[in-house]
Amino acid sequence: MKKILVICALGYATSTMVKRNIEEYLKSKSIKGWIVEAIGMGMSDGPAKTASIIVSTVTLDQNKYQAPIVNGVPLISGIDADKTLVEIEDIIKKME
Repeated sequence: MKKILVICALGYATSTMVKRNIEEYLKSKSIKGWIVEAIGMGMSDGPAKTASIIVSTVTLDQNKYQAPIVNGVPLISGIDADKTLVEIEDIIKKME
């Protein structure tokens, strides 16, 4: 299984909402073989090493992570959320 890691400041409501949005989208597109995990910034170092994609609502330095980082803020605000989900889907397609 490949992993999408959702990172927010604390790892509670925000990351859970983003996680749910991504899971629903993957299901609607019949994309399988991916798990979505939600955590807080302070817990992200270990899990980030095994992530295939990182979706973050906090600013991260791409140079510190091997996985591509997607801005998750639109999945909270709703502004351009569809574009963000398509961006995630495009990354998945390139990996498969």
